[in-house]
Amino acid sequence: MAGVARDQAERVLNLIALLTENSQPLTFTQIRGALGANNYADGESGRATFERDKALVRDMGVPIEMKTLGGNQAGESSYRIDRRQLELSSVHFTSEERQALQLALAAVHIDAAWADRARLKLGLDVAEGETLAQAHLPVNSVALPVVTEAAQNSKEISFSYRGETRRLHPYGVLGRGGYWYVVGADQIRNAIRSFRVDRIEGKVKILDATFERPQGFDIQAAVATDTEMLGEGAEPTMAHVLINAALAPSVLREFGNESVIETRGNGAVVVEVPCGNEGPFRSWLLGLVEHAEVLSPTDVREGIKNWLSDMQKDGAQ
Repeated sequence: MAGVARDQAERVLNLIALLTENSQPLTFTQIRGALGANNYADGESGRATFERDKALVRDMGVPIEMKTLGGNQAGESSYRIDRRQLELSSVHFTSEERQALQLALAAVHIDAAWADRARLKLGLDVAEGETLAQAHLPVNSVALPVVTEAAQNSKEISFSYRGETRRLHPYGVLGRGGYWYVVGADQIRNAIRSFRVDRIEGKVKILDATFERPQGFDIQAAVATDTEMLGEGAEPTMAHVLINAALAPSVLREFGNESVIETRGNGAVVVEVPCGNEGPFRSWLLGLVEHAEVLSPTDVREGIKNWLSDMQKDGAQ
């Protein structure tokens, strides 16, 4: 895995979690619907990215089973990972690769027990104390496979959410901002709604009623983007972040030219961005790696420095 980019590492972790969690094989279309177009784009480029990720997972020693479907999906391939066959003991990594994996497991919380088993199979030390996860993608979630199955089979579901009973036509499951969301038509409020899967209370019931997903429904648009999530915290705090010339164009596409408060001679810019939602802000910043630096406020800057220091210690244990 030497030289694997961070975004590919995150996609691979998400792909392994999704294919391990679902008992039924998933087609590429279903995988793309669950993980989002930000992971696998439309057309041939998205398919090519998936094939590269799939090859990397197999190179790691993780067995992906492939099944050719029949009926109205005749000839289409579907995929799953049988966790009973998930044996990684023969995989060997350099010290740099081991440290990168330890940091990834510290930053992306899939499931505490699953992550510990993965560490042991990879020959990594089991981290002690509180983890500093920025993404929470539970492999052993009780609700996730149920809502995914209901979305695949166009079945209405019922569940409790924040103390209220909800009935939903689930159009799909989306990973965003470090969490899974189930998105669909709320039958009680007669509106499109998204629900964070880890906040569902108790069991999800699959009902007999079926539905048709609207043609061209955009599941991406139904959930706030990672950028929009940055300002969802209790305090509407703004941060000034220095972005170097290499990533300045990408950041400006996200936040617009109006976010720039200073332009420097070397092509770097200082942008003002919301940081009230601490988790997504840190996750966004982590994605910029060495190309970004928080300048202010002082408490946010110090908090980021301490978080990075603690995460490095956690990954090195």
